[in-house]
Amino acid sequence: MNNRLRMRHIRCFLAVAKAGSVTGAATAMNSSQPAISRSLAEIEDMIGQPLFSRTGRGLVMTDAGQKLNRHLDTAMAQIETGTRAASGTAPRPRVALGMLPNVARTLAVDAGASFKVAHPDIDLSLYWAGVPELITRLHRNDIDFILGRLLSLEHMSGVSFEHLYTEALIFVVSRDHPFAATPDAIDLPDLLPEMMILPIADTIIRRELDKFLTARGIADFPNKIETVSFEFTRSFLKQHRGAACVPVGAVRRELAEGALVRLGIQGEELVSSVGITYAAGRALSDDAQRLADHVRAAAKSRG
Repeated sequence: MNNRLRMRHIRCFLAVAKAGSVTGAATAMNSSQPAISRSLAEIEDMIGQPLFSRTGRGLVMTDAGQKLNRHLDTAMAQIETGTRAASGTAPRPRVALGMLPNVARTLAVDAGASFKVAHPDIDLSLYWAGVPELITRLHRNDIDFILGRLLSLEHMSGVSFEHLYTEALIFVVSRDHPFAATPDAIDLPDLLPEMMILPIADTIIRRELDKFLTARGIADFPNKIETVSFEFTRSFLKQHRGAACVPVGAVRRELAEGALVRLGIQGEELVSSVGITYAAGRALSDDAQRLADHVRAAAKSRG
């Protein structure tokens, strides 16, 4: 098989894997659909089993296809890196991660700092965006992985998740708020007259909150501001009366300093996994793996 496998087979397979269709691969390679189909059939004949299955959403890699993609993708990346290094045109090494708001002040900071101490020659890019944009960037290979809470089911297609620790959504008020005097005595109905700061609809944490509220017979808070800017939330509570529902990681510093007080409202629906989301079937580069190791170490040190 090694004697029959050509670079065109490898490029064709990787293009189809990335595009999810023969048409898309043909466009990306500036080739024709029959030529792509022929090369794909040849490599499947060499492997001895199908590498893609047809679905209503296009071509999806089989288990064999995912295994082949993982190795060929890494091999091609190494070839390109080696070629650039030999020619003197290699760019600075770079890794990139997408981060969700709940880890921006904690895990991402700790991991980023230790990574840069250990690897000052590797550039680190951090992207802070909503889940749909980060998923798109992940599948485009613009970022190496996503750091944050476990994604909802509709975003889990084509990705895998590594659990690091659990994190709760909590209800908080300023230390000057009347509720701060007896936080454990406060229950959900007590919050209904308050100005509430909540996550934006359809975000991961808002869905968790809505599930928690529905289970307790509360449809919504009548007076609310919706945002995933925890900087806004912290500043608002410092200056104005209100309460907020936020991931504990977003306000850990303020809780430790006593600027914010955690209310005693809890529920299993408010607790979720925090970890690393990868593109399924795509191996991390050596540098990205080093960054992931720093993320794991930072997560472990939290405990």
